[in-house]
Amino acid sequence: MPTCPHCHRVIGWIDEHGAGDLFTFYDVTASADAGHRLERVEGGDGYVPCLNDDGRVIIGDNPIIAYLEEKGIGD
Repeated sequence: MPTCPHCHRVIGWIDEHGAGDLFTFYDVTASADAGHRLERVEGGDGYVPCLNDDGRVIIGDNPIIAYLEEKGIGD
């Protein structure tokens, strides 16, 4: 979401670590499809930021960044 500071934090972290090409970002306010995609995420409950890593759902900026660090993204 363009107005979500938590989304911006995650996107900023990803950009700072040169990992932007590893992700597909969806603005849930820009299209109905993106909003429906978020609603369909099992366990996502429609919250942003939301990361779906092959079925594993992580919600929130701190948990997402911690997960990406654990996976070695951007090292």
